[in-house]
Amino acid sequence: MTPIRRRRRPAPAGACLLLAAFHALCAADPARAQSVGFDPADYGRAQLPSRQTTGDAAAYVDQNKGAFEPISELDPKDGLAALARPIGRVDIVLRNSRTGQQIGASCTGALLPGDYVLTNHHCLPQAGDMTPVKASILMDYLTLDGKGSRRFEIDSKPVEYDARLDYALARVAGAPGATYGTVRLSGEAVAGNRSMLVIHHPLGRPKVMSRFRCFAMKDQAEGPDLRHRCDTLGGSSGSLMFDASVAGIALHKEGGLDPKDPSSFNKATRLSAILGRSRILAEIAAGQGRPVAAAADTPPPAGAGPKTGAAPAARPAAGPPADGPLDPASMNAILRGR
Repeated sequence: MTPIRRRRRPAPAGACLLLAAFHALCAADPARAQSVGFDPADYGRAQLPSRQTTGDAAAYVDQNKGAFEPISELDPKDGLAALARPIGRVDIVLRNSRTGQQIGASCTGALLPGDYVLTNHHCLPQAGDMTPVKASILMDYLTLDGKGSRRFEIDSKPVEYDARLDYALARVAGAPGATYGTVRLSGEAVAGNRSMLVIHHPLGRPKVMSRFRCFAMKDQAEGPDLRHRCDTLGGSSGSLMFDASVAGIALHKEGGLDPKDPSSFNKATRLSAILGRSRILAEIAAGQGRPVAAAADTPPPAGAGPKTGAAPAARPAAGPPADGPLDPASMNAILRGR
């Protein structure tokens, strides 16, 4: 299809809410970076205080309960609460190789079978001036006080990554999947206008979901990118997008929505493209009995394949938690009823 023509606009106030020291990470294209910055001295804390921010996006999150629904308000036995359990906040400390200065960044990530975490490559960059020196995933961060949350260390050197597809797959210590479960992946083709939902940590705040007017754009371009209208903010990078099959079908990576422009959109990478490049993720999806590739999706250019480190083969999927996610029929009912 012919791509939608769109003028470049400055990112919304919250889309690149970063510390002054973090500006270099998204200066080239502010709308792309949907990680959020924090003072590295605060690494390891559940609540990341906003210092030297560029806007009042935190207040925006509080005031817009319709766009961002708190996971904390769900019954723990609710299917959506179970779907959200393997999603956590990825905190990273990066060092500038030229200046030696350290900065903090926060994204969203998902637990996978085999003790892996899936997030964006720009959250765990492996090229350029910024180098990750430590990373972790904070699970069950549902309220600002961090009560009940747990942190697990992530290897800051991913076992697989691809800058073009903007994904990174890293090992996580402590077997958090045994406690929080793991997500399911699907390489199914994503049709335009498909209803979706996103579970994420916008601005590094407690976990929420976006499902209000959350859908794939009707008009899509060829290639691995998925255009969508789901609300996100800085910190939402690396969040999986789910459809009625309650499996991840895309990996959110980039802002761009303009409330005054109905043709504007955010971007994700289709899981079909990522599964076509990732040996480990393809094995995980196959073990879960999910589609691994969709012929309708065009793969990225040659030479954009993953950089793969030595990693043990992924273990077969353990399946959803005991009070697992909603079945497709129930999920369809929820999506239609929003």
